[in-house]
Amino acid sequence: MNNPYQSPQSRVSAGDGGDIESVAAGQKLVIYAVLAYFFAAALRVVIGPLAFLVLFVSLGLAIAGIVKLGEGLGFSTLAKIGCVVLMFVPLVGLIMLLVLNSKATARLRAAGYRVGFLGVDR
Repeated sequence: MNNPYQSPQSRVSAGDGGDIESVAAGQKLVIYAVLAYFFAAALRVVIGPLAFLVLFVSLGLAIAGIVKLGEGLGFSTLAKIGCVVLMFVPLVGLIMLLVLNSKATARLRAAGYRVGFLGVDR
């Protein structure tokens, strides 16, 4: 029996345990880490070894972003640890951050968010 006055029904799944706000916050941290990494590389040419301070800030932002993004995307603890370990390999860490950023962008766009150059536009 089809009731025209019945409210619409939809199937809503709980997802894979990820939190979209954690994805957005983690993506911002990852983007800032990539920008700080490039800034440290450019600064190294200008001021030399002192640029490693900016590189350490970039590493801290990246680790915090990986943990937050991993929680939001539903990564296991082992996967998050693996990503953090990969951060210490110079070019591999940067590529991994870009791949994580791509996954976060896809998840946020699928959830209906607008994603700009520096992450989600709130």
